[in-house]
Amino acid sequence: MAKASMLGRQVVIFISMYTGYTFYVLNRKAFSFAMPVLLREGLTKSELGLIASSQTTAYAISKFVGGVLSDKIPSNVFFSMGLLLSGICVITFTGYSAVGLFAFLWFLNGIAQGAGWPACAKLLARWYSPSRFGTYWGILSTSMNVAGSVGPVAATYIIVNYDWRASFHILGISSCLIAVISLFAIKNSPSEMGLEEFVTENHLKNKGDSPSVAASSTWRDLIRSPFLWLLSLIILIIFGIRTGANDWGQLYLIQEKGQSQYIGSAYMSSLEVGGIIGSIIAGYIADKFIEKKLPGSTTNPRMPVMLVFVMLVSVSLHLTVFHVTPQSSVLWINSLGFSLGFGLYGPVALYGVVAVESVPFHLSGTSHAIVGLGANVGGVLAGLPLSYIAKYFDWSGAFFVMEVLCLATILLMIATRNMSTIMVPEKTKAE
Repeated sequence: MAKASMLGRQVVIFISMYTGYTFYVLNRKAFSFAMPVLLREGLTKSELGLIASSQTTAYAISKFVGGVLSDKIPSNVFFSMGLLLSGICVITFTGYSAVGLFAFLWFLNGIAQGAGWPACAKLLARWYSPSRFGTYWGILSTSMNVAGSVGPVAATYIIVNYDWRASFHILGISSCLIAVISLFAIKNSPSEMGLEEFVTENHLKNKGDSPSVAASSTWRDLIRSPFLWLLSLIILIIFGIRTGANDWGQLYLIQEKGQSQYIGSAYMSSLEVGGIIGSIIAGYIADKFIEKKLPGSTTNPRMPVMLVFVMLVSVSLHLTVFHVTPQSSVLWINSLGFSLGFGLYGPVALYGVVAVESVPFHLSGTSHAIVGLGANVGGVLAGLPLSYIAKYFDWSGAFFVMEVLCLATILLMIATRNMSTIMVPEKTKAE
């Protein structure tokens, strides 16, 4: 009976998180869906850029702050309030036409966005066994791909048949309703429902720490962990490559490889499909490795899985740079897009899992925030800095740089394969 009750509650919570986070992403992308219409209504490209940048800046800040706050605020409240505020910003956006107010409201939307994933990370750690943690994390991360693929089609249909304000109203009101439902549907831990906890096994026994040691650790102990900064550097590079491939891949194929816009679009779609499958499979395989983890081991079995996926990224980049020509078939190009997305999204899905499960539960949000900051830096570097490399060395040079960085990451991961992934220093244990 207890097992059935646990399963039923897990299903309800997962569906709530998946639906809620899908709407988080739709709210984040709503402005980009409406950009063509707003441009026709009189906004300039620089004004559109200002509004978009206001959210990007706010989101970069709020993702870090949100990770820290998630260690202090109940997850269901944090998740629901963030989605509610985001929905209100989307609705309010339709009531104005001044660029300054647009930018301010979209900045607030970016602030609200920072509550979403940190709350999900805490809930996943609470509600799912360590041997299934990566699988559920990978599946939940596909909500971003779903929003990215379904959102533009749905938004375009509403905008064409009604207007952009109608699409914002529908999205904002739906988000507010889902936020209220999530507040009551999501419970912070199994113990709230009288069920057995997973978190003790996940964050204490697996690391060999006693509860007193784990509870006494602070963010100061965390930032002294070499593995924290290693993981941050790895994801900085991988996330930078992912952002570069997403932002510039289509342009690279069209401008330098002589491919059509249709093939470029198909390549990007293949990359997203590969990303969905890669996220799920990476989580599943890593969970199988976790099941076979030896007692007392101080390394994380998910890291070798990440290494294999990064190797696939390196091969895919090399083939894209040196073995795609104007005569290349659509099947070959799409296969490269699929393999690149498969290889990139696997590590992107796993880094958060490793960051959360390598620390005591009360520091998991902070750990995820710090490592996520590395991902944000990588995303920024894949923008203007990478475009400058392309300006002087063409896109082939920019993609070759990404390949070299990927190879360097592989060597780094091999060299540090025996490093302890426990982010609580020995000094704390001695104390």
